[in-house]
Amino acid sequence: MNVLGCGVALLLLLSACSSPRVIQITTTPIAKPELTLPRVDVLRTKPVEFFIITPENYDEVFAKVKKSGRPIALFALTDKGYENLGTNLSDVRALIEQQKTIIAAYENYYKESKDAIDTANKQIKETEDKVNKENSQPKVGLVDKLKDLF
Repeated sequence: MNVLGCGVALLLLLSACSSPRVIQITTTPIAKPELTLPRVDVLRTKPVEFFIITPENYDEVFAKVKKSGRPIALFALTDKGYENLGTNLSDVRALIEQQKTIIAAYENYYKESKDAIDTANKQIKETEDKVNKENSQPKVGLVDKLKDLF
């Protein structure tokens, strides 16, 4: 019985003398959220033709406008040029709104990326702190426990 007890104690001693448990941390890169941007229209302006009317050339300008079939009215633009100017301004406004949407999407994207990376880095730091604390604590093996018993 004594020999059997010593054999079991020796077996327990040998198994307790294995290398200390070391926790290793591996990290994986955080994927940024996918950036989805709306499609932007191409700005295509229509031609705007200006006429400079002076006392010396008004007959010539009126003849040119009359020959083109347009009504004679003084805007300092032709009617088509004035219409195109209004359409161009409307297109510019629409393009500006699209650009605002794109800028907002970029801001959102980078804010979400930063938040995700900050959260992941905080979790990594907390895990490293736990591991360092665990690894810095003295290891109590079976031999030390048996010494306390005797």
